[in-house]
Amino acid sequence: MFFPLTAARLKRLSHLSLLLVVTHAASVLADAAPIEPVMVNIPAGQLTLHPNTTTKKDGTVVTTGTEVATLDIKPFRLAKYEVTVKEFGQFVAATNYPLATSCRQMDSKKWFAERPGSWAKNKHSSSEFEPVTCIGWAAAQAYVVWLSKETGKHYRLPSEVEWEYAARAGTTTDYFWGDEATQACSFANTADQAAEAAIKRDYDGLESKDHVGVLACNDKTGYASVVGIYQPNAFGLHDMIGNINEFTQDCANETYPGEATDARARNTGDCSKRMIRGGSWHWEPFAMTKRTPWSVDFIGALEGFRIAEDQPTKSSCENTPPEQRERNRQFQKALTKAQKAVR
Repeated sequence: MFFPLTAARLKRLSHLSLLLVVTHAASVLADAAPIEPVMVNIPAGQLTLHPNTTTKKDGTVVTTGTEVATLDIKPFRLAKYEVTVKEFGQFVAATNYPLATSCRQMDSKKWFAERPGSWAKNKHSSSEFEPVTCIGWAAAQAYVVWLSKETGKHYRLPSEVEWEYAARAGTTTDYFWGDEATQACSFANTADQAAEAAIKRDYDGLESKDHVGVLACNDKTGYASVVGIYQPNAFGLHDMIGNINEFTQDCANETYPGEATDARARNTGDCSKRMIRGGSWHWEPFAMTKRTPWSVDFIGALEGFRIAEDQPTKSSCENTPPEQRERNRQFQKALTKAQKAVR
């Protein structure tokens, strides 16, 4: 049926065309708009640091001269999950930040080697709801600076002390679930029977018994997993042990806590390295006291991050724009769907 283009119809079509253009532009902008992480309120308290904390230095595990110290911790917030590929993609779209196009990943001939891969696609990442890796410390820092600017909130990387306090969640055992590493499969994605099977399948039997197959349990995930599918600690934080190593703000220091008297990050020491915590799917469960200095130039498939935040004011929470709230809600809805699909 033919409808004549009257003046009124032309006017309506013009309005429709304008609406479509505006809608498309909003959609493009939304692709680069930030997603705020789900944050958990971490209460004030004290963290007692124990002697003989181990740190990995140049591939060798040594014992540091960690002194017994009790630090007062002010309340802060920490992300419930590690930053995902989906969230990091918003930052890349908005800033065009220069990122590596290769990173250290497993190889069929060498245990780990430099090979093509990026934050968006590498050998050990298969979902946009898995933690982002192959980025390096500097990109993680750039991300939190960008997110803070875009949202008006005080996002940052956590300090070492904050990370350990939050990971322990009031416990004094090696792991937040207790002292038995073999219980890890309910709480963490670490080296286990699933990792061993995946490596035998994908790498023609290449394996290292010091790295995989060390736990006599099955966490059902071979490599990195969708965030939040294992049981949380008492603070409600997921994947504090395992999945991927997490960057902190602190420069590398062998002594811990050294001269620190509170939970603030130490920005003195060897700042060409930053401390990482938590371990990954590739390793046996890391005790919550285990510390590792990591070069800021190293780009690998086992390292990512989660976000901390200074305790916000009531007004800053209330001032979150409706479109930001909706964007956060849609992300959380999609993440929940992805979590259910793999559980």
